[in-house]
Amino acid sequence: MKFFKNVFVTYSGFCLNSRGLVKECHHDFPNQYSDYLKEAAKYYYSVQNNPDDLIILDSDNNYLVIHHPWFNYYHWICESIFRLWIVRRRLQELILLLPVSYKYADFIMGSLEPFKIKSIHYIPHEKSLMVKNICLPQIKPICDSYNRAHVRQIRDFYQRYVLRERKIPVVRIEKLYVTRQLAGRRKVINEEEIIAILNKYGFTVFYPEHFSFLDQVAIFCNVRYLVAQHGSALTNLLFMSENTSVLELHKNKTHELNHPSPLFWYMAETLGINYYHQSCEILEEQETYFEGDYIVDVNLFESNLTKMLSNI
Repeated sequence: MKFFKNVFVTYSGFCLNSRGLVKECHHDFPNQYSDYLKEAAKYYYSVQNNPDDLIILDSDNNYLVIHHPWFNYYHWICESIFRLWIVRRRLQELILLLPVSYKYADFIMGSLEPFKIKSIHYIPHEKSLMVKNICLPQIKPICDSYNRAHVRQIRDFYQRYVLRERKIPVVRIEKLYVTRQLAGRRKVINEEEIIAILNKYGFTVFYPEHFSFLDQVAIFCNVRYLVAQHGSALTNLLFMSENTSVLELHKNKTHELNHPSPLFWYMAETLGINYYHQSCEILEEQETYFEGDYIVDVNLFESNLTKMLSNI
């Protein structure tokens, strides 16, 4: 982690100092760097035109930034929380900076609860900050990279909290299928056929939208076999124990810039979880990797499912 003086912090989490965009606040994707600059510049020039959009924090307090513009479940849990983990032993002397909108997101506040953070300063909507003293842990330069020690430490940290400290009561589910029926994209078109197969092997259909973050952690601590499409819900791999198994459904590669992401494969490997996957067709080939609805080959799916259950 690093400490900086006199840093301009955008509502979305980018940080600028006299040398420009601070590298600790952004990913190391050269083809996206110009987009990072545009995002930061939007807030910087807004302050030039509207001085009331800037809040100055010039006390001797040390402030902490861990968020960034990619606001979703995966990026918060597997990037922001990892940044928080780096400074966990110094949290009593740091004030966490968060956009005020984060205050109302269950997975944000639920994931912070075990850290027992002493002080959080909420940034008003779309405002920017000028901060005298700031702690800025390095965000993962590459999304699908993982620090093996940190991943396992964080898993143990959350498992202990929900099972031993909070003692969250949950029904033990060993075989779980995460459906995206309530999601806005990437649904399984022939899901009824898939669920019929899963029922035959004793799987429970799981709707993550119906559970709080901490409840999900407690549930996934007990899962032995997980089936899910590529998406945020697979982030909950982080809370599964070693020697469990996952079968990920993702779309076929259509061209060089639109290919399956290895995010969860690499995460499973780091955690000691057996990883299986199946490529699926989509309705419209031109759909991006993040958008297309899936059509799952039923026979292949059952074959892959039995391989996972037999640990072949």
